[in-house]
Amino acid sequence: MDKIEFATEIKAFRSKLIALKKKIAAHPKKQIFIKGMLNELQVTATLWFDKFEAPLRHFYKLNQDVIDYYHKSIGNLLEISTMNPAISTVLGLLRDIEKNIQQDLLVPVLKYQSEIKIRGNYANILTGKKGVELEYLREAVECDEEGHFRAAIILGWAAAVDRLHHIIMKNGLDRFNNASVQMSAISTGRYKRFNKKFDIKNLSDLRMTVFDNDLLWIFEFLGLIDGNEHEKLEICFTMRNICAHPGEAKLSPENVKSFFSDLDTLIFNNPKFVLT
Repeated sequence: MDKIEFATEIKAFRSKLIALKKKIAAHPKKQIFIKGMLNELQVTATLWFDKFEAPLRHFYKLNQDVIDYYHKSIGNLLEISTMNPAISTVLGLLRDIEKNIQQDLLVPVLKYQSEIKIRGNYANILTGKKGVELEYLREAVECDEEGHFRAAIILGWAAAVDRLHHIIMKNGLDRFNNASVQMSAISTGRYKRFNKKFDIKNLSDLRMTVFDNDLLWIFEFLGLIDGNEHEKLEICFTMRNICAHPGEAKLSPENVKSFFSDLDTLIFNNPKFVLT
């Protein structure tokens, strides 16, 4: 989920709190005994822990005091939703939680990517990315800037493969499956050693079934990359494998920058791999 989508979810969460506050304020009793109303409180409070707290803490790096405040306040709301709480207690909690959401949560989220873009040597590779791809690349850049080169390579490759997977889904699984069948029937030339026939049904199947080197061969066969581009991406994949297994091979900052330069040119900024 990119930051605009996440910000929209925060706004929706705030709207739920406001609607609950109005509904409970109109309740004629001093305590809440209605099971449906208590369940609505519980579901709304649980949203914080299921959807918001972890990304705000780990991805958007919000101030720990802010995270702790909402964790405690919404935790209290969740706890009293299992009882028959006083209307005044519930309204007080809802008011305290809702009143500063925009400045505490929404504004920092909307500003965060701008802060990322100006860091380090990777402004271009982070620009315009979203969802899982952005998460992988952001973490890869942070790892490189801290000198964790192997981690940066592994995460960068994961982002690249995520893009390739979504290109396959965009172009249609039938096209991908048919290409593998055609390649497996070739007995001479460059594709003669390719002997796999795929019948991929969905994205999860694609991720769990097809090896990365097979992806590159099929992309070349489909004309999405040429032989030279394939070779360069194979080198990137080899670097990823070196980093993912024990060994004495060392990486330099120049190795990592070359790796990301190739991924940026051959995948992320390749006109054939645009998702929108």
